[in-house]
Amino acid sequence: MEHPLETQYGLSAYELLDALDKRFRAKVTLEGVAEVQMEKKIRALVGTVIERYETHDLDGHPDFSIWLPKVGKPLLAECKNVRNRDEAYRQGGEVVAYKAETQKTRASKGDATSRFYGIDQFDILGVCLGKKTGRWSDFMFARVVDLARHASHEGKLAAFQRVPLPGSEDAAPWHGDLGELLRRSSWTSSRSTKRD
Repeated sequence: MEHPLETQYGLSAYELLDALDKRFRAKVTLEGVAEVQMEKKIRALVGTVIERYETHDLDGHPDFSIWLPKVGKPLLAECKNVRNRDEAYRQGGEVVAYKAETQKTRASKGDATSRFYGIDQFDILGVCLGKKTGRWSDFMFARVVDLARHASHEGKLAAFQRVPLPGSEDAAPWHGDLGELLRRSSWTSSRSTKRD
């Protein structure tokens, strides 16, 4: 059975994938697979740590809403990729941590601070490490309240976050396992109510 894109473009699945592989901009678009990989991690926790979830593909809205058992309001989760291969935190020339950008592409007219995410815009940040590790299922997760804040704008996240390398001895406040983060953190409905 043909995929709808094969019919739409008149190309086989192989030809479509080959076209994507040969074009830089198309490959950048494919980095959206990080959201698919994060959804797989969320879905795997349904019935244990997570009651249910929804995905969102809307500008200005986090990627996922996650409901925990006995918590009335959903936790909002955002998915990001680590920065490109040459960007990282280094010490003595050696990469000691990855870098994730936590700011929007552009600011709203008349409000330069709107480019920065507010600490109340989402609860969980999931960062895909695929650009660095080559495995797009590799993630680190953190609560937004534990992330670096912007030095000049109160209530905003810093433009970049330091993400530990996989297997780091001291990864806090990051977790390689979303279930572990959800189990170890105290999530209350009052935390989510602030957005109402």
